[in-house]
Amino acid sequence: MAEGFDLWDLRLKYGVLFPVLSHLPRYASYRLASLYGRAEYRRNEEMATQIAHQMRRGIPGLADQAYQDWTRYFYAMQQREILDTWYYPGLMSAEQVGRFIEVENFEPVLSFRREGRPIIFAGAHLGRFWMLGVTTAAYGIPTSALARDDENSNTWGLPEAEFQYRRLKLARLRQCYRSEFVTPGVSNMRPLLQALRERPIAILLDVPYGKGSPGLVSVPFLGQDGYFPEGPIKIAKRVGAVIQPFCVEEHRRGVKLNFLKPVEVEGRSSEELLALLVSDIEVRIRRNPGNWWQWQALPMYWGEV
Repeated sequence: MAEGFDLWDLRLKYGVLFPVLSHLPRYASYRLASLYGRAEYRRNEEMATQIAHQMRRGIPGLADQAYQDWTRYFYAMQQREILDTWYYPGLMSAEQVGRFIEVENFEPVLSFRREGRPIIFAGAHLGRFWMLGVTTAAYGIPTSALARDDENSNTWGLPEAEFQYRRLKLARLRQCYRSEFVTPGVSNMRPLLQALRERPIAILLDVPYGKGSPGLVSVPFLGQDGYFPEGPIKIAKRVGAVIQPFCVEEHRRGVKLNFLKPVEVEGRSSEELLALLVSDIEVRIRRNPGNWWQWQALPMYWGEV
């Protein structure tokens, strides 16, 4: 009975509630999505407790209230990100994007494109990270992305309503990004390298892998050794790409996309480059722990599982 109710709730959420919210004034719709997230926090007490526990492990020594506040923020942010799916079709032009997304330090990206340099946009599962390609494409730079979800098969065993929502989201993102996505396990290295020579590709560096997986590099992360995939660095070196870190942060009027200092890979080891990139990710996690989607996977980063 509980499972049936959950499935019904997802159908209501994705089929009625969030589409209706998207027709309200933007501030009101996101405010209501945040309230929905707080209700999710209360309804999923066990999972919320697990997230707060991992936050405490990664950033120890603070009051219990701080971890609770960050976890509540996470649940609210998650629902705002879900609501973005119904706003993507209205974020296709520079004018539309400019009303909602503030962009900082974009000039280096434009310069690299004028020079014909391959670009890897390197980020993390922080906040509403998908807004990267929505923005770059609207300003004339179609962008691809590595995506773990194959929209044609339910490889993760999701409830049907959740799976159909993921399909809708990826389809709308492809339209906004003006490019196909590359799915590991479906596409091999050759199309990925060819795509990178033609257009920038967004890669999230904080993809968790199990203990002992090949191609992982150990770098400091949240007070312990963390294990991150070397693949993006090897790809950048293979095609001579510049790595352009980015972050997407929320504010009351929308979101801000900030392009950080570009990273050249020539003459630098994978360990050095990953340590540099991951250290910046850690700074942003510590600034607002509720922005990071991956707290439950912290044991994987630390090589515990």
